[in-house]
Amino acid sequence: MPYTLEIIAIIDMLIIICTFLVFKMVKTTRKQNETLQRELEDFKQDHLRSFATVLDRVAKQHLTIKEFEKQIEFKNKEVVFQTNAQINQLESKIYKDFDMYRQQGRQY
Repeated sequence: MPYTLEIIAIIDMLIIICTFLVFKMVKTTRKQNETLQRELEDFKQDHLRSFATVLDRVAKQHLTIKEFEKQIEFKNKEVVFQTNAQINQLESKIYKDFDMYRQQGRQY
C-alpha cells in the first residue's frame, strides 16, 4: 500500500509539473503572439504611411504634368494665333499690292 501511494504521489507531482510547464508555455506563447501582433500593426501602419506618401507624390507629379500640359497647350495656341495673324497680314499685303483681277495695283 505505501508503494502504491508513492506511485500515485509521483504521478500527481508529474501531472502538476506538466500542467505548470504547459501553463508557462501558453503564457510565453501568448506574450509572443501579442508582440507579433503589435509588430504587425506597426508594420502595417508604416507601410500605409509610406503608401500614402507615394500617392501624394504621384498626385503632385500628376498636377505638375497637368500644369505643364496646360502651358504647352497655351503656347501652341499662342503660336497658332501669331501664325494666323502673320498670314492675315501677308494676305492683306498681297490683296493690297494686287487687285482681285490679278492686275498689279502698284508699280515697282
